[in-house]
Amino acid sequence: MIEPVTKDVLGALGLNGKLFMAQLFNFGIVLFVMWRFVYRPLLALMDKRTKEIQDGLKHAQDAKVRLADAQAEKERILKDARVAAQEILKETQDKAESLRQEKMSQAKMEIEKIVLETKQQIKEERDAAFVALKGEIGSLVTLAIGKVAQGMNTETHKNLIKDAINEIKTS
Repeated sequence: MIEPVTKDVLGALGLNGKLFMAQLFNFGIVLFVMWRFVYRPLLALMDKRTKEIQDGLKHAQDAKVRLADAQAEKERILKDARVAAQEILKETQDKAESLRQEKMSQAKMEIEKIVLETKQQIKEERDAAFVALKGEIGSLVTLAIGKVAQGMNTETHKNLIKDAINEIKTS
């Protein structure tokens, strides 16, 4: 008795019971096939992809940390390089200053040497001039004495010659 009511209700809805059961059976088969061959592999693929994304995020975080470490290392290296450059610059300046002092010392020594040579040359020229002047004065004195002696006696003449010779020797 229940069957005719079910048939009538399904019939009222425009459904055929046998067809509905066949469709329900077909739906179950499609659902099983989809679950077995699509849903499970899709879940496995999604789990694999989720794991890859998480690994990628972890690697990105690690890369971020390594980048920060590399940045800090770069700053440290640059700081060390600046310090080294300052030291090299100071050493270079010190060497340049010592070289300048050395060159100044050499120049002063050369100037002193030239001054001494010039003084020696002036002394030699002065001495040569004095020698020449003495010879000239001796000639002039002799000439003058000869002219004066012509008008003097022999005794006065001898005394004048002696005085002139003594004066020449003392100068």
